[in-house]
Amino acid sequence: MSRGADAGERGMILVNVLLFVAIASGIVMLMISGEDGALQRAGRMREAARAQAIARGGETSAVVALRRDLLTGPDSDNAGERWAAGDRGVAIDGGTFSLAIADAQDRFNVNAVISGEAGPIELLSRIGLSAGLTPEQIARAIELIRLAGPIADLRPLARAGLDPTVAARLSTMITALPHEGKINLNAVGEPLLAILLDDPMKAHELIAVRTRQTYLTPQDFADAHVAVPQQAGFTSSLFRVTASVTIGDTTQHFTSLIARRMVDGVPVAAVIARARGGAAALAGGPAGRPS
Repeated sequence: MSRGADAGERGMILVNVLLFVAIASGIVMLMISGEDGALQRAGRMREAARAQAIARGGETSAVVALRRDLLTGPDSDNAGERWAAGDRGVAIDGGTFSLAIADAQDRFNVNAVISGEAGPIELLSRIGLSAGLTPEQIARAIELIRLAGPIADLRPLARAGLDPTVAARLSTMITALPHEGKINLNAVGEPLLAILLDDPMKAHELIAVRTRQTYLTPQDFADAHVAVPQQAGFTSSLFRVTASVTIGDTTQHFTSLIARRMVDGVPVAAVIARARGGAAALAGGPAGRPS
């Protein structure tokens, strides 16, 4: 074989070697990239699991606080009590933790219309008209609730043909809860209180009193020369707990619904529903996604 042929063969071998090296390098890079991706996913899963464990711990502390409150303050549930303070941005190892407890009975429970009693149906009708629903839409919404109820959230009402803006306005005054209970006057918003009293001026006056002292009493209503609405009271048995946990680059939001009552003189509180997401996730509005 000639020297030219030998040189050409050596050149071809070199090209092949370089090609194999390039392929091998690519495979190694893919393997490293895949391992990095797997490690990142595993890291995120660990962070998510830890976030959930921390949220459950916060949930347990909320149960304890609400149980204690039933003993120390059974006659009123309001924003001035210790359970309502929550925790904001508490530093934890590798991140932050926040916990908020909200009164779930701050709005009208639409499942009350399932009973067929005139009072709840009449109140929901008045709320619907105030929010901008037509009488036909209100009748359809009531029919949907009674046929499908008790509903877990407000999404079924979308089938009543509600405009999104109207639905959003309506969701600030209604909710869907599994237990019957009166609207808590210490948590209700001013628009719904105005409907309950059929007097916007008195509602504004009472909200101002509540803002000043964090609570309302029967005497406050007597002083304002209005009766306490029949479907309202000053305490609650259902509370919504929202925990937000950030660990590294992972942020998780958890919502729990806690029911509380006295049983043979003993306060009992327990989680009856959980969802992944913010406050709207449990019966809060049309966008809720209970799980």
